[in-house]
Amino acid sequence: MKQDYDKIITLIADYNSGEISEAGKKELENWVALEEHNRLLFERLTSEDQLREELKIIYRFNAADAYSGFERKYIKPARKLWLSISIAASVAIACAFGGYLYFFPEYPVAQNPLLLAKDIVPGKNAATLTLANGKKIVLGNVRNGELAREAGVLITKTSDGQLIYELKDPGNATESKNTLKTARGETYQVRLPDGTLVWINAASSLTYPASFAALKTRTVELNGEAYFEVSKDASHPFIVKTAQQNLVVLGTHFNINSYTDEGQTLTTLLEGSVKINEQTLLKPGEQAQLSSNGNMKVGKANVAEAIGWKNGFFLFEKDDLPTVMRQISRWYDMDVKYEGKIPKASFDGKVYRNLNLSKVLEVLKYADVKFRIEDKTIVIMP
Repeated sequence: MKQDYDKIITLIADYNSGEISEAGKKELENWVALEEHNRLLFERLTSEDQLREELKIIYRFNAADAYSGFERKYIKPARKLWLSISIAASVAIACAFGGYLYFFPEYPVAQNPLLLAKDIVPGKNAATLTLANGKKIVLGNVRNGELAREAGVLITKTSDGQLIYELKDPGNATESKNTLKTARGETYQVRLPDGTLVWINAASSLTYPASFAALKTRTVELNGEAYFEVSKDASHPFIVKTAQQNLVVLGTHFNINSYTDEGQTLTTLLEGSVKINEQTLLKPGEQAQLSSNGNMKVGKANVAEAIGWKNGFFLFEKDDLPTVMRQISRWYDMDVKYEGKIPKASFDGKVYRNLNLSKVLEVLKYADVKFRIEDKTIVIMP
C-alpha cells in the first residue's frame, strides 16, 4: 500500500501542535495501526527528547545544533502537557531510511530511560484469596468456576475475573473471615455475600466475613484503596474499618484511599450518605480528608480523579511529583528513589493505566523531571 508521507508529515505536525481535526486524527490513527514501523515512528516523532537523540544519531553531530534549525523553522508555541513541534523533515528522513533504528545498532538504548521502561507492562487482574482455614488461592493461576465452600457459602471465580460469594446454606453460617489481597501491579473485584461490589486497587487488602447471615453488622477491614457499591440493608449497617476511621453506611457508592504512605485517608462519596467516626456526615460529591494527626477536612471532591484507577486511568489535578510516583510505583511494581532534593512539579492530565511504563513516564518529561531506570527502580534525579 502506497503511503502518502507528505500528508502524514502534515498530520503529525498538526497533532503535535494540538490543531489536528477529528478527521485528521482518525486518518493518523489508521496510519499508525497499518504497520508496526508506523507505530514506532509515530511514538518517536512525537517525543521532543527522542527527536533530539535521533537527530544526533542520524546527522552525527551535536544534537542541539541539529535541533536548533528545526526549532527556528518549525517550533510553535508550547501547549500544556504536549510540546508543539513540527517534525516534517525528520519524518521524511526516517521514511527514506525505512526504519533507521535498524541501521544504527549503536543507538544508545541503554542510556534512554524510556526505552528501558518500554517493556514494563501495566498491572493485571489478579489477587490472592486467603480462606478462614489459612488456605491461599492465587486467583490469577486457577480456573474459573468453584473455588471453595465454607460458612454455608459457595465461592466462585467468573470468566471476567470477579470473585463471587453466594449464600447456599444459612444454617451453616459462621463468622469465619476471608482476606482478598492484591500485590503491587494487581487489582481485583469481589461480590460479597450480601451483594455488595468492591473493586480493590493495587497493594491493598480487604478482610470480610465469608457470610453475613449470622451478623448484626456487615463489617469489613480495608488496607489500601477500594471502591464500594454497597447493597442496601437498613437492618444490617455496612461498616468499613481502616487504620484511621470507621465508616458506617446503609447503601451507597464511595471510594476510600487509606494507603499508609499517603499520610491521610481520603473518603469520596458518589451517592447516598456515610458517617465517618460517628461524627462527620458526607454528602454526594464531597470528600473527607482525615490526616494522620486526626484532623478532618471536608470539601468538594474531584470524583473523576478519586475513582480514575477503577475506570482504567490515572487522573492528575495539580498533584506533586511524590503523589504521582506513588501511583505509578503501585501499578507498575516499581520502586522510586530520589537523588537529592525532590523536584518541584505540578501535574495535570489523564493517563491510561493500560499503557507500558515508558508511555506513562513521558508525563515526567513535560515537567522537566529527569530520571533513569535501574532494574526495578525509577531514580528521580535533581
